[in-house]
Amino acid sequence: MLITRQKCGIVVEMPSIAVWNCADEELPRADNEMQSLESCRSSEVDVVVAGHALEWDGLGGFIASFKPTIFHFIGHGTPRGELVINEGRSNVARSIASVLEVVRAASPALEGVYLSGCHTSVPGPEPLEFLAPTSGWVVGTSDAVEDDVATMFTQKFYNHLFTPDADVREAFRVAKAYVEADLGDATPHSMWMALSSMPPVDSMAQAVFTSLRGVFDRGAMQVSMRNEFSFAELDHALQDMSHALGTGQVLSRVNRAPIEPASFPAEWLYEPRIADFVSKARAGISAVRRNLDVVRQGAGDQDRVFGNVLNFDGSASPAEWMRRVNKIDAARNRIVKAANELLAGSGAPPLRKIPPSFTEQAIERAARSGR
Repeated sequence: MLITRQKCGIVVEMPSIAVWNCADEELPRADNEMQSLESCRSSEVDVVVAGHALEWDGLGGFIASFKPTIFHFIGHGTPRGELVINEGRSNVARSIASVLEVVRAASPALEGVYLSGCHTSVPGPEPLEFLAPTSGWVVGTSDAVEDDVATMFTQKFYNHLFTPDADVREAFRVAKAYVEADLGDATPHSMWMALSSMPPVDSMAQAVFTSLRGVFDRGAMQVSMRNEFSFAELDHALQDMSHALGTGQVLSRVNRAPIEPASFPAEWLYEPRIADFVSKARAGISAVRRNLDVVRQGAGDQDRVFGNVLNFDGSASPAEWMRRVNKIDAARNRIVKAANELLAGSGAPPLRKIPPSFTEQAIERAARSGR
């Protein structure tokens, strides 16, 4: 669930924080840290907190249900740079990479990671590899950190991060300055940040769509199933689309080799807006394939719809076969809708919706006549 807001007339993604509190009784200030994070919740920022009840096996589901832009961990870290997490009835040390891999897989929009625990920056900048390629930041600690210091740093960091026109680098500097001034000692907090070298999102969206245009321009994504030349042709188009959405490669219909000028970097697929399109398009492709399999079985050796489903077997009524054929048209329109949402505001002409093969009136007549 990607949450958006308006900024200067432009729709931007709203910051959202998923907090996993794995602290135990040795970290009595962890509850204060959690409460300070919850206090960030507003019309501009969303926050969801998971406590001890959330275990390792449930982390992916928790993140997928919320799809945060920031993941905040509270708990212990080991000198080897691992996170001590809840797993079953015990605490287990897991590598930071393994935790972030689960989080990033469940939330492609992930941009920031805050690891509030001891030794969490020991792995260095490698965790940046698990963040969205358009940006990314990781905050951790290079050494052991006192519970009250960790809590104070978190409060100062987020209080400044969500002020108007602030950025992550400035929020980190301000938090460090406040905490060190109050405590009189240097804090062990560190931050790494990756800046985007990718094109603007609109440029990437148009390039991705242009690359897929060869698929959308085929009859397989334009005409009703009743007028579709071949089931196999539709399946072939879906395979091409799936390949492009997984690899960035557009394949030649002649020799199946990648067409380099028409292809795009696979990392673009992880940009949040494009990743949202990919997710919706894949769901549409899956729905088309499920319904296409049913229709192909009913048509036997025939590779298309003949007339008013004249070539379908008697395992279902003609009216039911009409409905099943229409389901393929509807599922393809889910893909068309996702593509048009991706291109919204780009000036590119929208794709046309595929009309249903059979009207409701035609299906009702077939139901009444048994034909």
